[in-house]
This record gives sequence, C-alpha cells and structure tokens, in this order.
Amino acid sequence: MTVSEIIARVQANLNRADATDDLVLSWLNNRQKQICNIDNFSFMEKTTTVSTISGQQNYTLPTDYKDELHMWLVSGTTKYYLIKWVGSEAERSYTQTDKTGKPTNYWVWDNAYWLYPIPDGVYTLKLKYYAYLDDLTNANTEQNDLCKFWANLLINGATADGFHYFHQPDKTAEWTTKYNDELTILMRREGKKRYTFYTPRLKVRIK
Repeated sequence: MTVSEIIARVQANLNRADATDDLVLSWLNNRQKQICNIDNFSFMEKTTTVSTISGQQNYTLPTDYKDELHMWLVSGTTKYYLIKWVGSEAERSYTQTDKTGKPTNYWVWDNAYWLYPIPDGVYTLKLKYYAYLDDLTNANTEQNDLCKFWANLLINGATADGFHYFHQPDKTAEWTTKYNDELTILMRREGKKRYTFYTPRLKVRIK
C-alpha cells in the first residue's frame, strides 16, 4: 500500500477535517520507529559493501545501523564469513595489535566495526545488518516492506495516536487493541518473543 493510501485510510478512520496529512504522517513515522525498536524484523534487513584500506583496522557503521547479522569477505565466487568477537576481550586483546593479513574476525565498538588482523590490502567486505527504516514521505509509492506487507499495523497504530491526540480515550483504546493484535501476528510470524504492549505517550493537545 502506498503511503498516500495509508494516510487516507487513517484519515477515514478518524473522520476529522483537522487530521491533516502532516499530522497523520508524523503518527505513522512515530509508529514505524516504535516497531523498529521493538525487535529486529526481516523487513529491516539490509546489506552494504565496503572495500578495506591497507593498514586501516576500523570502519564506520552505516548511519541507519541498528544491529548486525553477519559479515563476510568476498573473494571471487567464494564467501569467507568473519567470526564476531563480543565483550571487552576483543578490545583489550586486539585494538593495539599490529598484525596484518586477511581479516578473519570482527567486533563492533564505538559506532564502528573493527577487523582482525588489520587488512594488508584491499578486500571486499559485505555487512548484513538490521537497519532503521527511513522516514515515510507523503507519496504514491510503496516505500518499504512494512508498508507493503504490514500496512494495517501502521494504520491501526497511527489511528490510535490520532484519537489520543484528539482526546478520545475510548477510541484510542479500541485502535490500540487493533494495533496490538496486528503486532502479535507479526511477532508470531517472525518467531519473536512475547511483546509488552504499547501505551501511547503523546503530548496533550492544547486547544
């Protein structure tokens, strides 16, 4: 479903002339951010490619990075998966290393990923990670898989936020329940843990 269609659906649910496109879009982006923060979902998966620089150990993470899945080195048609180190051991043992070679391990620290050994040349690395979704814009396009496959989740959540904004608690509760029901379906299909349902906390509108 396109974002413009989603906005129109929310406006139809609210049935108010003062539910402007900009207001509805802000509620949709609020819900999209909330969904991305709940867990890591398949529609957030993304892959980026980087070429290493000889002698450079650390590389800045993508700006939309949330969490990594895995990293691999590409050599022709062959993939070499790098082993991730976690905890303070990697930092303590290897940030001061001067060993060079083809990277075999990595760890994430301080908004960057670090490679061991330090690359001794140009290698092609691919990072598969979970990314925060770009903010939606009011356009006749299907901007991401959340809009494509889970439009009702966004519609129900934004409608609940709209009724909360307009001080209609009964309607807010009704649409929050619809949102949580749709979210439960998503969580089950993605094999996620149980979710503590969301209670909207928005600024009270001053009339």
